[in-house]
Amino acid sequence: MKGKSKRVRVEKGLFERRKAEKQKARDDDQRALESGKVSRAELQRKNAHFAGMKVRLELERAKALW
Repeated sequence: MKGKSKRVRVEKGLFERRKAEKQKARDDDQRALESGKVSRAELQRKNAHFAGMKVRLELERAKALW
């Protein structure tokens, strides 16, 4: 698409809202840990699917969005 510009619309406040959601989840986990509702091992298992994720972008092969 040479010469043409295509804009990607992003919902206003999306990043800030997502950041707040993630912080709330961290705070909830901390409270559950401190109250004894979950053990550290249980919390680690719950969040294990996020650990070790690596993302690699090959910009030369990526399709341009605009």
